[in-house]
Amino acid sequence: MELEQYIQRIEDKLHQLLKKLQQTQADNAMLREQLSLHQSELKEQEATIASLDEKLKLAKIATATQGNGLSEDEQAFRREVRGKINDYIREIDRCIAMLNS
Repeated sequence: MELEQYIQRIEDKLHQLLKKLQQTQADNAMLREQLSLHQSELKEQEATIASLDEKLKLAKIATATQGNGLSEDEQAFRREVRGKINDYIREIDRCIAMLNS
């Protein structure tokens, strides 16, 4: 009789473990789905941030080129932009000179 009870307890524990396994697998699937959803939302937000950063940069450049009533930071940015433009023009001139040689 003891052996039958021992086997029955083992079977009960096995059933409990199987239920826990199924629940854990279901939870895991749900969490994976949520993770995928959050990752796609994060990518969308990163794309939005990049787009807004580009718009901000363009707005700063537009403001810097107008030049009226600029703050010190804006004036420094304007000088920086002009410097970069001048560097690009010099590089283009060098390339043209090399092509003409």
